[in-house]
Amino acid sequence: MKIALLTRRFDPQGGGTERDLMVTARYLLEAGHRVTAYASEIRGESGDFPVKRIGTLAPTRTGRLFAFALAAPAAARRDGNDLVLSFARTVGADVLRSGGSAHASYVAAARRWRGRISAAVMPLLPYHQAQMIIERMAFRSPRLKLAIAVSNLVRDDLLARFGLDAGRVVTLYNGVDLERFHPAGTDARRCRLRADLGIPANIPVVLFVGNGFGRKGLRFLIEAMARLDSHARLVVIGADRAERAYRDLARRLNLAPRVHFVGTRGDVENFFEAADAFAMPSLFEPFGNVVMEAMASGLPALTSAQSGVAELMPAAMERYVVPNPRDVADMSVRLHEMVEAGEELRSTCRETAEQYSWDRHGDNLLGILRSLG
Repeated sequence: MKIALLTRRFDPQGGGTERDLMVTARYLLEAGHRVTAYASEIRGESGDFPVKRIGTLAPTRTGRLFAFALAAPAAARRDGNDLVLSFARTVGADVLRSGGSAHASYVAAARRWRGRISAAVMPLLPYHQAQMIIERMAFRSPRLKLAIAVSNLVRDDLLARFGLDAGRVVTLYNGVDLERFHPAGTDARRCRLRADLGIPANIPVVLFVGNGFGRKGLRFLIEAMARLDSHARLVVIGADRAERAYRDLARRLNLAPRVHFVGTRGDVENFFEAADAFAMPSLFEPFGNVVMEAMASGLPALTSAQSGVAELMPAAMERYVVPNPRDVADMSVRLHEMVEAGEELRSTCRETAEQYSWDRHGDNLLGILRSLG
């Protein structure tokens, strides 16, 4: 079967949606399908399948968004593809993969981490209005056969937002790279990694990874760290335009020496090996790949009930799914307990992650596509 994969940006080295598309392409190719990707922006070559650019003459970002949404599925069909699977908001695809929930839900949730004025203005901006219009058209298209959600959290949202038939929306959890992310190799290596950060071997380390600190709850995590009766350190990997405000917060709480901002890193697996626990109490998180990556590394992980990955937590880890990330006192208690129980939870975390390999994801995806007939 000839299958088209649609994405706004094609980047073989990217993360998130870009990585998920590359994984999907690999399993489709291994199953004998012919794959072609269609994108408005191309940042590299696949090496294994063709990538076609969908060019537009639209002068604005909003215009280009609309142009791609309408043109990409049409181009894929003209090329004779049997199935059009879209990783972007497009109108006329056979299968839509929703890795980010409904955009309208994201906009509505933004008030949790944006200022009052910013959150009020956001739904009025042309770009966000366009996203929501395209989304409504996409999920109401007569061509749509199936929507794939990355969590039940997303699936329930799509059903509620667009009135879809329950049988037309399935949940397919993301996988985790079990070879790249694995428990720390040796104590000597762990000590070397900590030494690079200037952290003694006997000090507990909590790791946070993510861009967009506001949505991912970093403010509340820093405030929770300030309540811990220990010398635990917090290592923050990621970027945010407001990073200075978070540094100032740590300083006001007398935490500056205990909070390490290290920026964006491509070797995040090394930091997992050096840490004792992971925390990302997001205010809105359709899935949360990095949480499963931390668990694959043997780290107990604190997340929130607003994260899709919380659905996969084993019974031993349910205590560390915080109901409300803004409840700093509650979070600090759970965080302290998790750090204290870290060694006892390592094997459980790794075993949980092993149930969600990319191979399992690929097998389930192929089964879903075969069910379409």
